[in-house]
Amino acid sequence: MKRSITPTAAGAAVLALLAAGCGSSDADGAQEQGEVRTVTDATGSEVEVPETPERIVTLHYAATQPVLDLGFTPVGQGQFEEGIIPEDQAAEVEEIPVVADGVEPRLEEIAELEPDLVLAPNVLEEEVHEQLAAVAPVYTFTLRGDDREHWPQRTEEVADALGVPEQPEELAAELETRQEEIAEEYADEIEGRTVTVLSSYEENSVYVWGENNMTGSLLLPLGFTWSEQANAAVEDEDEAEATLSGESLASAADDADLVFYDTNLRAEPNAFMEDLQGTALYQDLPAVQDGHAYPAGKSTVAGYTDAHYTLDLVEEALEDLREG
Repeated sequence: MKRSITPTAAGAAVLALLAAGCGSSDADGAQEQGEVRTVTDATGSEVEVPETPERIVTLHYAATQPVLDLGFTPVGQGQFEEGIIPEDQAAEVEEIPVVADGVEPRLEEIAELEPDLVLAPNVLEEEVHEQLAAVAPVYTFTLRGDDREHWPQRTEEVADALGVPEQPEELAAELETRQEEIAEEYADEIEGRTVTVLSSYEENSVYVWGENNMTGSLLLPLGFTWSEQANAAVEDEDEAEATLSGESLASAADDADLVFYDTNLRAEPNAFMEDLQGTALYQDLPAVQDGHAYPAGKSTVAGYTDAHYTLDLVEEALEDLREG
């Protein structure tokens, strides 16, 4: 889909703000300061971006982590949650201004940062996209849709926008090597094991993931088998994930030998997950009864840092199985 970038009235107001002294007079003005490249974003739109972006704004953590993984630091970011970033990065990232409510950009605050590139998720309204394009070039990356499970693609998209398209290959190779090493080291603990991944983002509910999801891409290459019940629970969904009532938990996870549950990057579940873990339905799951329920990092994998953190926790779980 080709987008028009003709500014709306709101976008024109932002341009006026820029002209008054908050930054360049328009997005093209910012680009004229250096060489530009034409790239194709996740929507199929062609976007002119700086040859080497220096002032990057991300509107969602799903882009922030890949930006960090690729060696860049944004000047503005989307909504930030404590524990969503590794401890060794937290102090630096916490200082980056938050310039969005959810994914809704705060246009004036973004303009004041004088960005030369905005990374926006593919969930924004056309009008909002046009307003952002009046401030700086906007590259749209994949957040939702059929490609959601292929989280490495998001890093590839961001790398393309940043002008470092070769780096994701190195990150992918490193992850694949680690998965192969875990599969070999813990073959006896993994063989014949059925796994499922559970999350909870609402009261009295459980979020079930089928194997064609982000965490599945991390666990299946190790040699695990995915829960047939979980796959059945999501088979009619557009994406391999579904919110179910808490009462459906047994029918979606009884066949799993191991349960991995959603946490942040401190192995801490959210309040909804903690509530679910306190229910008799959860406590009665065979894997939980056997002491085989383990934290597994973020089920919504933003980038390679998330992926490696999950593998850290999976290795700890496998060590526990070995010792048990």
